[in-house]
Amino acid sequence: MRRAFDRKTPQRLAPVWMALPLLFLFGCGEGPQADEGGAEDAPQVEMDAEGMMPARRQKAFKKIFHAVPSPIETALLLERSGIRFDANALNPIDKAMGYSTTASQAVNLGIYAGDLSYSVIFNQNQQSVDYLNTCRRLCDGLGVGDLIDGDLIERANSNRDVRDSLVQIVTETFYDLNARFRENGMEEVSGLMAAGGWIEGVYLGTRNLASSTEDLKLRIAEQKMTLDNLIGLIDSYPPTGALTRMKRLLSRLESVYANVKITYNEAAATAAEDGTVVISGGPDVQFDDAALEEIANAVAKIRNLYTQ
Repeated sequence: MRRAFDRKTPQRLAPVWMALPLLFLFGCGEGPQADEGGAEDAPQVEMDAEGMMPARRQKAFKKIFHAVPSPIETALLLERSGIRFDANALNPIDKAMGYSTTASQAVNLGIYAGDLSYSVIFNQNQQSVDYLNTCRRLCDGLGVGDLIDGDLIERANSNRDVRDSLVQIVTETFYDLNARFRENGMEEVSGLMAAGGWIEGVYLGTRNLASSTEDLKLRIAEQKMTLDNLIGLIDSYPPTGALTRMKRLLSRLESVYANVKITYNEAAATAAEDGTVVISGGPDVQFDDAALEEIANAVAKIRNLYTQ
């Protein structure tokens, strides 16, 4: 059966996850503005290899990056969609020692960040600390292990029964990681990490489609829009072997998502009798169970290429 959904969201009941700060937020500036005196008075700005000024690249990068949900946001989305926690779906901790290249460490840091967030949101307290320790080992390999030090692990242990505190710890940690990657000229690591986190979120959300709620199925279908943003993010970097491979795999997934049809309609606001403001219109999403099964299989294949 093919489903068609027209987005209608009560404003006061909008999901909390949409308002969370992005786990991978960038705080870089836009650079100095040119003087109004004219082009001849403006300083010459060095262009990068693709003819884009650094400030313009940063602006485009930030816009794309902010459109990709963080692992914490994705985990909250899964929880609110009625999914049940499944420990067997997580990437085993003992595999972390086998990830030795920068690319595999970056992607799997995103995957483990997804598993960490999933564990935190579903109140798997000891498992959350274990996955934070695993992220620490991968950070050691990437040269930023000092950001997840013994004090942070102890803080997480002390607050492992307080979900909001763990969410804050995870959010702050990955904010700091991305700032450090930027400072070290390793921004592509952030892109690979974001891709890994998104892949893991969709993977976890598609493990039990047969028993999934209609809302979760809709959310999985809507990830077609996020995938487009993610490919744009990967495309915003000068190409490397790791990024080219990731883009190729995501492009294959994009072709599978072609079976999900999204039509964009003009949004409109109306007031209900109880005072709730209802936002109607927006994207109209059409898909069927067969399309979601194809997506689930394609995502699993990509994920397994990086976690094996």
